[in-house]
Amino acid sequence: MPSTEEIKKRLADSLDKIPSLPTTVGKVIQLANDINSSAKDILAVIQLDPVLTAKVLKLINSAFYGMPNKISLPQAVVLLGINTIKNLALSSAIVGQMGQNTVKIKTFDQDMFWKHSLGAGIAAKTICKKLKVDPKMMDEYFVAGLIHDLGKLVMALSMPMFMAKALQCAESGKLNGAESEQKVIGIDHSEVGSMLAQKWSLNEALVNSILYHHRPQEKEGQLTWVVHMANYLVHKLGYPNTGDFGDPQICNGAFAGLNLSEKELLDSLANLPEEIEKATVFLKT
Repeated sequence: MPSTEEIKKRLADSLDKIPSLPTTVGKVIQLANDINSSAKDILAVIQLDPVLTAKVLKLINSAFYGMPNKISLPQAVVLLGINTIKNLALSSAIVGQMGQNTVKIKTFDQDMFWKHSLGAGIAAKTICKKLKVDPKMMDEYFVAGLIHDLGKLVMALSMPMFMAKALQCAESGKLNGAESEQKVIGIDHSEVGSMLAQKWSLNEALVNSILYHHRPQEKEGQLTWVVHMANYLVHKLGYPNTGDFGDPQICNGAFAGLNLSEKELLDSLANLPEEIEKATVFLKT
């Protein structure tokens, strides 16, 4: 078995081979974060990219957003806001980038992986509503939930033999993925996912929400705590990620710390299967 440092080097080399996010998406993110830019500026950039335009329009007019009538891109920017459009572009680009890869490990269930990821995004957004987060920011939380486990996919694609052993270890020991990955490989998907997020120049809050989603007490931040809780709730509701065989895990005081009720959140997610089905549009854009 290679050393942890050798494994990290191999993973870094694999990450180097993953394409950067499309230039248009990077420009949209840059403009959305610039207080001097306008909706008109973002609209102009998106419309220069027919593929991105088609993806964003498909998402906006899907059942997931539940718009009463079909809307155009200019209408969407006005109705949904700059931040939502930015996060739609980002999430569609990330899923498009990673969703086209096929893992060659029989025990790695990609369907389960994406259902858990979409469920975590939906749960994160649900928690936001309870926290009365600014509606313009809710899609940032959805993106964080959606991509929190991407490192698992990177590991499965770049080191299938080691990941297969980690999956076997998790099943035989009734462990969750992060525990078995640390035990077998010496690094877990949260660290690998944060490395990918840094390569893509995602903002610090998103990077931290990936890196610390199993141990949010080490890096205080509402986004990280929300992703931690979303991951737990979705697992508890029957959508564990592939390779998770232990009980759902939550930090002590997580719900109390944000003045939330676990039961109330679970009740709010009663329609999770239907919501996940609607969100599969993200996998098809």
